[in-house]
Amino acid sequence: KNMQEIKVLKKQLSESFDMKDLGAARQILGMRITRDRKERKLTLSQEEYIKK
Repeated sequence: KNMQEIKVLKKQLSESFDMKDLGAARQILGMRITRDRKERKLTLSQEEYIKK
């Protein structure tokens, strides 16, 4: 998707829900998110969970 489509979607969602843009996700549900845009890869890691 292009940035204009994303902006329109965010605007539509914000009209129905309280929300704020926190930027690119780095962590979710205890998983670390790593993105390599050049290689077009997304990695999820639960390394901290394993250490516990």
